[in-house]
Amino acid sequence: MSAETKITPRQDGPLVVTSPPTLREQSGSEIETKNVVALCRCGASKNKPFCDGSHTEAGFSSAPDHSKIRNSELQYSGEVEGQSVVISYTPVLCSHAGECARIAGAVFEPSAKPWIRPENGTLEGILKVMSACPSGALRVSVFDTEPQHLAAATVEIEVERHGPYRVKNVPIEAELNGVGASHSKYVLCRCGQSKNKPFCDGTHYDVGWRDD
Repeated sequence: MSAETKITPRQDGPLVVTSPPTLREQSGSEIETKNVVALCRCGASKNKPFCDGSHTEAGFSSAPDHSKIRNSELQYSGEVEGQSVVISYTPVLCSHAGECARIAGAVFEPSAKPWIRPENGTLEGILKVMSACPSGALRVSVFDTEPQHLAAATVEIEVERHGPYRVKNVPIEAELNGVGASHSKYVLCRCGQSKNKPFCDGTHYDVGWRDD
């Protein structure tokens, strides 16, 4: 990653990436880029993931609406393998990627109340979830340690199919908004409908947005 690598959200426009890192599809295929790329975030481009100017015709607004977000930290505690474990979750940061339920369905069960039950899993499984969570919505504390994200050293932007940009270790010129948000991994809205722009708040999932 170049010292100049960064993401700059343009007002009512695209995400401009300078000296872009690896840009890849969710399948793993790398997407060819230039020294500066403009990524669509209005959801209307016919050349996704790149901007084609459709935001102007669509009347896209990059203004967030923080009055309608769930920006509070929820904590779920339990004993796992003799250790006290607390999993923290911030709803507004969640992109509904579903990695948590896929990896540790006994711990993370969205249809249950409470939906997170650490005591139903293993430390290994819970730590795998923390690492796989792309948004930073989940954090874990084991035996009174500070809540932490687990983030790989990879520097890249992944384009999730029908979902947000999954960003790893790329600086963004925007204030992180979300309790416990991570600078190392976060998700950026592609559908244009998030209330927490430029970040994803899971709205694409709620409205059934698609790349097509």
